[in-house]
Amino acid sequence: IFFYKKLNTKALKVFFVYTIFLAVFTSLCLLALFVFKSKSSYIVIIKIYNIIEYCLIATFLHYLLQNRIAKKIVIISIVPFVIFSILSFYFSPNSNFNNYPSLIEFLIFIIFIIYYFYEKMNTIFEYPLYQSISFWICMGFFILFTGNFFYFLFINSSKEKDFVSQMKIIYGIVTICKNALLCIAFLSYEKSEIEKEFQIPNEIDLDGFTLKNNLN
Repeated sequence: IFFYKKLNTKALKVFFVYTIFLAVFTSLCLLALFVFKSKSSYIVIIKIYNIIEYCLIATFLHYLLQNRIAKKIVIISIVPFVIFSILSFYFSPNSNFNNYPSLIEFLIFIIFIIYYFYEKMNTIFEYPLYQSISFWICMGFFILFTGNFFYFLFINSSKEKDFVSQMKIIYGIVTICKNALLCIAFLSYEKSEIEKEFQIPNEIDLDGFTLKNNLN
């Protein structure tokens, strides 16, 4: 909210909605765990969170990418992911959290973000890429998805207290790094969509170019 004036593109406006949504669901999770002390309610909230998170981040990447085919793939991927998540959560009990939707979500977004970086490396900019808000947001998401991918992949492989505590420490470090990058992102500047439009100068003297034949 403090940096709302910098949200001058569609992608950043979607990211703003994501941050509000994240704050609301985090509050609901804390209420479910520490006030109502209901693990089943907490797991239901997380299941809903995964679906909405995918929709918002996919829409965010859709506005960032330039390739039309890639944009369509990102936005169309929402439908099969939502269907898979609903079926997966429906057939799993509320007392246990199903990791498969999260693993698929992280893997898909890792591929999309890598493609985003590849696309930006092949684009000429008037200013360094690291000065873009969207770049640092994608970097924060990339660290979150790559770090937590292995967390969700191995968290159920062992029930030992030392292993579980170490995995939670890794999860916490990755989440803190992600949040730090998302905060640092707004110290940068993002050109508005109007500024990015290609404009031809009004005063172009095309007749000023002449050919001279020195032999004559």
